[in-house]
Amino acid sequence: MGYSITGVMAHNIMGIPLAGSDICGFIGDTTDELCARWHVVGSFYPFSRNHNAWDSMPQEPYTFTNFYESNVQYLDIMKMAILNKYNMIRYYYTELSMLSQDGGAFYKPLFFEFPEDPNTTLDQVNNIMLGDALKLGINANKLDQNKTMFYFPAGTWCNIVVETEACVTYE
Repeated sequence: MGYSITGVMAHNIMGIPLAGSDICGFIGDTTDELCARWHVVGSFYPFSRNHNAWDSMPQEPYTFTNFYESNVQYLDIMKMAILNKYNMIRYYYTELSMLSQDGGAFYKPLFFEFPEDPNTTLDQVNNIMLGDALKLGINANKLDQNKTMFYFPAGTWCNIVVETEACVTYE
């Protein structure tokens, strides 16, 4: 999953903005937790699909209805991720349409939008810009949760995914 983030970003930097990954992986079997986490991360790819090889176990969201860990139902997490993608699809299509005329990258490192800020070059995999207006913070490595650094350049940033009092101004 972590490699898919850099892969999508690399395709965008090379001029292929409509790039994505096979959510939950393509070859080999997945786990319920990995598939749920990958659905959340994949909901922010310009292109994403749950797709795997013929000889792998089924990994469609409805196949995880009986798996629970710490009272978390993975199907609910996957549904939330799919709804998140649908909620942002107009923004994605608008940005990608503009890129088809002007060129550029959609899924890009933070320093592409804030080149004068030296802090934007830190932890490029976890600090991603989606178009010109959305910043994404990803923690793809479960083992490094305490080491992940999310950076917000000067400006007002609003949390659009989780319902909270979410606008914060950074200086």
